[in-house]
Amino acid sequence: MWLVPRDTNGLGGRRDIPGSVRQALVRWYTGKGSDADHRASVTLVTIARENEQWIACNCLGDTRPPPLTSPAYLSEAETYYLRRLTSRPLHLRRCPFYLPQAPDRIRERPGDSLFEIEFPKGLFNAHKKAPENLAQQPDDEEPDDRSRQVSIPRLGRLLWMLLEAAHTNVLPALPPQGRPEHGLRDEFARLREAAGRFLIAPRIKLQDHLYFNVKDYEARRVHARLRKAEALWPGDFAPQAFLLLEAHEISGTTVHTGLGDLKIRNRIQHTGIIRAKVEPPFIVLAVVGEHSPREGYLPLRAYAQPVFKGNRFIPVEREDERRFLDALVGFQYHMRRKGVQVAVKRPLFDIVTQAGKVRPDAIVAFLDYRTGLEADFAIQLLRERTPRYLEMKAEERRRFEEYHRTISIATHQLADTDLLDRLERMIDEA
Repeated sequence: MWLVPRDTNGLGGRRDIPGSVRQALVRWYTGKGSDADHRASVTLVTIARENEQWIACNCLGDTRPPPLTSPAYLSEAETYYLRRLTSRPLHLRRCPFYLPQAPDRIRERPGDSLFEIEFPKGLFNAHKKAPENLAQQPDDEEPDDRSRQVSIPRLGRLLWMLLEAAHTNVLPALPPQGRPEHGLRDEFARLREAAGRFLIAPRIKLQDHLYFNVKDYEARRVHARLRKAEALWPGDFAPQAFLLLEAHEISGTTVHTGLGDLKIRNRIQHTGIIRAKVEPPFIVLAVVGEHSPREGYLPLRAYAQPVFKGNRFIPVEREDERRFLDALVGFQYHMRRKGVQVAVKRPLFDIVTQAGKVRPDAIVAFLDYRTGLEADFAIQLLRERTPRYLEMKAEERRRFEEYHRTISIATHQLADTDLLDRLERMIDEA
């Protein structure tokens, strides 16, 4: 076996892995290893990861492109594991690292199903101290390391929790005249204020280690403040900071902003919905931490979320959701002319009701100055017309209506000339 530079075919730049270390790795991986084998394996994986190397297997011989394995870190389990690069040559069947080619990954669409999204548990914390564990070979009956169960990364949930606390997922009522004066600086100010209510570690406020500008990282202000805080940081928690950035492009491991680019240690996370179908802007939450003293503090992971506009951080997943929000802004102006004040909220987490958990696409609250009535209604977006999908959405609507009067709108109806009239009737019939 060899250590080889990452992003290569494994034929050049090889460094031999001693036979004793390879044997220890095989024993541990196959569930037959001792504590000493585990320590040797963790050391190998840590060295490979810190030096941006892959592990190349020699089961195909010395001259053919080898099967390659990436040392990866599974943050949810706080352990290293070996991720087979299945676009590369397969191991021989008799090789301990052999597994069949991975099946296609299923891309879950949380916004289209009765998919539960709850607040993240614990502190506003996304980085743990470097693990001392290496996962063993996955069981045959369990999903292996190449498949992903439906999940939303913790960073995503933390980001949504912060947006919810700052009320950036709300279109507030319009002023009596003119347009609201609201810019990017206002949005960041709301987020900074909300950050004062969260802790990264006991007695450590998120507000003290939250930055909104790439320049803060480039000028090493993030590093300096973390180094200064290390002595006060509780011993069981890893020092960390967060960058919250408005981005005009995301590419692999790089966040592109108007003030510079930020390179992330790992591939940028998202919900699983194909980003190519959603245009910018994005809002990105990145965690800065230390995996090894040699590398120091680095942006380790990031979560990218498409948003409504560059100065309106309302999460969206598709372009039609931006059209939907544009229609609701138009509805606000339409009703202001008639003496009705309208505000809109896009819930980011499930609302618990007696009928079960609900999360409509929007909740419209209104105050009718003509009658003094103050009430609300929910909106459900329909994106498909298949019987199974419509049956699922009917169940969702049943739950909504235990809590709010509800109107269902198909995405192809967003451009209809009578859309505002349909919404207005929800107010007139309240």
